[in-house]
Amino acid sequence: MSVATTESPELLRSYIERIERIAEEIQALKDDQKVVFAEAKTQGFDPKAMRRIIKRRQKDQSEVAEQESIDDNYMHAIGMTSEHPLHVQVRRLTADGIGREQVIEALQLLIPVNGEIIASVGGQPMRLWRTADGQSFAEDYVPPLFEDFMNKRKAS
Repeated sequence: MSVATTESPELLRSYIERIERIAEEIQALKDDQKVVFAEAKTQGFDPKAMRRIIKRRQKDQSEVAEQESIDDNYMHAIGMTSEHPLHVQVRRLTADGIGREQVIEALQLLIPVNGEIIASVGGQPMRLWRTADGQSFAEDYVPPLFEDFMNKRKAS
């Protein structure tokens, strides 16, 4: 037995009682939460969907976007969706009318680790890639044929 428990039983009892009160308060809050979910259900709301939304709101938005991107890619890979998720995302982005930099930023979330895409965003092609450690990068893309043509032209 440790010295603290033999010399100060009242202090130990106070800690235990405080922890028990907190546990009771937590249980009361959980019961209140059940009542709110039940009320919402009587109004026609889906409690399971509400729970998913609550969990989602507690996460960082970039984490949510990345998880959705991975899920979409997997669902496409096993035939659950007919259209490639990248095409869907690009269509959404252009429909929202967001700027070129925002499109590039959003596309970087869709790139798998060690992957790359080349996309024409606002006219100028961009090379977007992600490294093994998950960092995303973007740069203007110059197709190799054009680069060769320009080098030959400069040489002559």
